[in-house]
Amino acid sequence: MKKYFVSLIVVLALSLLSSLSSVHANETAEYSKVKVEDSLEKNTMQDFEVPTDRIKMSQGTNQPILKNKLGIKQHRMITSSVTSQATNDSPNTPAIIEIGQVYTDKITEEGQQKWYRFEHNNSGKLTVIMQTVQSASVDYDLHLFKLNEETMTLEEEVISSYDSEKNEQLSKISEGGIYYIAVNSVTGSEPNLPFTFLVQQSTSYDQKEPDDNIYQAPAYLNHIYQSQTIDNSYDLDWFILQVDQEKTLTVNLDNPSSADYQLDIFDLELNGLAGLEDNEKYSISFPPGTYLLRVQSTSLDYDANQSYTLDIKEQAGEATSAEILNINTDGNVEGYMNYGYGYKWRIDGFMEVEGKAVDENGTPVPNTNIEVRIITVLNNRAYIEPGLTDRNGNFKIKIPKIQEAVGNYSYTTYSSYHYFDIIPFDIMSNGKVLDSKENSLYHFAYSTYRPH
Repeated sequence: MKKYFVSLIVVLALSLLSSLSSVHANETAEYSKVKVEDSLEKNTMQDFEVPTDRIKMSQGTNQPILKNKLGIKQHRMITSSVTSQATNDSPNTPAIIEIGQVYTDKITEEGQQKWYRFEHNNSGKLTVIMQTVQSASVDYDLHLFKLNEETMTLEEEVISSYDSEKNEQLSKISEGGIYYIAVNSVTGSEPNLPFTFLVQQSTSYDQKEPDDNIYQAPAYLNHIYQSQTIDNSYDLDWFILQVDQEKTLTVNLDNPSSADYQLDIFDLELNGLAGLEDNEKYSISFPPGTYLLRVQSTSLDYDANQSYTLDIKEQAGEATSAEILNINTDGNVEGYMNYGYGYKWRIDGFMEVEGKAVDENGTPVPNTNIEVRIITVLNNRAYIEPGLTDRNGNFKIKIPKIQEAVGNYSYTTYSSYHYFDIIPFDIMSNGKVLDSKENSLYHFAYSTYRPH
């Protein structure tokens, strides 16, 4: 299915809007004296480095990456009107709302606030989405508070404070309680145009939640490898990618579910740079700087039980060298030792090699062919076992059965003599021997007990 770049605008489905409701203040004595200790201020982000240039897409054998010229996509405006203006302009006169219901309301003057109260009786993730007024002169922010019922104080939990013409969204993992939403006019107002909002709850969600806006996003340096889920129709998963120098990165959003997901890339001003389809591999040149990434469903479809994987890593060349991390063998002889000919791994009977393949720049080479080769002394018998590196360049290859050693060399300990062979040991990739500090092994033959 063809998918298109989706901006920060969250589109509320028309099917949901069939239950569109006006909000009405409900002043009840028990909640009429709540206190707010926090001022409704904007979020601030860490002072990230601005990218020096635009990202560049390589066009390889896959589909083109850029989808038209990317900008803010206009959403479908809500034409339903509020039948009676609520008086919910303070936390002491909040409108009572319900989870899962779509509401509209209006702000009539700059600086005005609109307040709403709801109860969350079960543990789970709360998502609040606000479709704002589309006007460059209007900026409404979204705030979520939880009521401390002992002190009757509203404690601010999360803020979403994008600039004008961008919808607001936030999320919170909740164990239950009484919550308040505040919509605050930072700049301007549109008395004749309503904003629209919705509270969703998700009982199943991944461990990286909450991450529904850029202020909740985790930061990664040069690469990302995360498996997460989309847990409701409007769930957004945000990531911050910091690139310390110009790099060509491979980017893949692996999505095994039947729902269509998309990866969007923004600069720090939330200007759209790219919209990438799922299950496609892209090669992208990133200038140094910080990028904002978002994964979302391109429709209302999602699968909260099926993880997608966002895999971003540096593009590697051919493997040129290998680091041996460990060699497992018979437990009686296993180890890294010096029999008088330098430190080498000792083997007997079988061997399992764990290592990492890298290119000439030291970058791990993923998904490449690797072979382990040894040649034993008896009849110059060669053993070769193939394998593949994983996404981090790691490999584990086992030669399950190795014939006996001859014992051409010996080493004297305080109580015995050890007999062994020194045999060649190579790691190869695509027919080439890789550079390695380990190019020979001690092949153990037998020992004799001779105390002296």
